[in-house]
Amino acid sequence: MPEYVASRKPCKQFDEFEPLFLQCHADLKSGKRKLLPFANEQQIQKGQFFVLKGVVAYVAEVGKKEKKGGKVNARLHCIFENGTESDMLLRSLATELYKDGRRITEHDDRLMDDLNQVGEGDSQTGFIYILKSLMPDLQAEEFQDLHKIGFTTGTVEDRIKNAHKEPTFLSYPVKIIETFLCYNLKAQKLESILHTLFDAVRLDARVDSGIKSALATEWFIVPLPVIEEAIELIMSEEIVHYRYDHELKMLCRK
Repeated sequence: MPEYVASRKPCKQFDEFEPLFLQCHADLKSGKRKLLPFANEQQIQKGQFFVLKGVVAYVAEVGKKEKKGGKVNARLHCIFENGTESDMLLRSLATELYKDGRRITEHDDRLMDDLNQVGEGDSQTGFIYILKSLMPDLQAEEFQDLHKIGFTTGTVEDRIKNAHKEPTFLSYPVKIIETFLCYNLKAQKLESILHTLFDAVRLDARVDSGIKSALATEWFIVPLPVIEEAIELIMSEEIVHYRYDHELKMLCRK
């Protein structure tokens, strides 16, 4: 993968993308889309919108993904609403979004798109898992509903065996509460919908592993029965009609 810093240049085909930006702004105004904090690199996918330093960016293409140093990277084709474009790296965009950016959620009416479509490069099996941390500091009543919601294409047991070494697990052992086998489903898409639904109660935690610090972004203070209900509503495609009320601790119709 070429090592160079991508710079923005005028987008010659901007007239093809301008209607997408206009529709995105209209969706934000009507509440069909929402502005939320940027949480992790998995959110950078083709067709997604972000706000970088006050400018809306659209990910038009994601190139071939390559793994280097244990990290996945890819060359992107990003279009900006000011008429410029860039072929910056995925991890470069993520770094900038962490510092000064937001993500724009998917259109409510298209939230379920592609959930049941498994194409080339997608795994036909995966697990959505719900975990509890065994960290003593998190056993207080205020954290009784704290759960990690994640997914893995392997077994959950293998995924968590080194939990005490990984910041994403708060660098502490965890307990499996429940797992859901996803067959012929995009498990990552299902995980993304759950994370968006419960974003307001996401735990803001930065974990220091002793070598480096990292954000733990998949922990949410939400009761287990509500997570189970949300998964059922996703499978029935009714979730688009619901929102999570964190004060009532329940899913409510919009």
